[in-house]
Amino acid sequence: MMTVLARKQGAALVIRDRALGIFTDKGFTPVDFKVELAMKLASRLKYTPVLPAQEMEEPELLRFLTE
Repeated sequence: MMTVLARKQGAALVIRDRALGIFTDKGFTPVDFKVELAMKLASRLKYTPVLPAQEMEEPELLRFLTE
């Protein structure tokens, strides 16, 4: 289960197993940032915040990213 914080076409900023990272169709890549800094960077990279944050399984998240 992953918590989706922000998304853009093909990628999402997520929390999985208490680790922050970027999720794409290639999988999960952890990042070493605090959530607040990651959200600021996501905003600069044109990610759209997901409010409220949504919990999703991997197959559901992959479908969500292609919408």
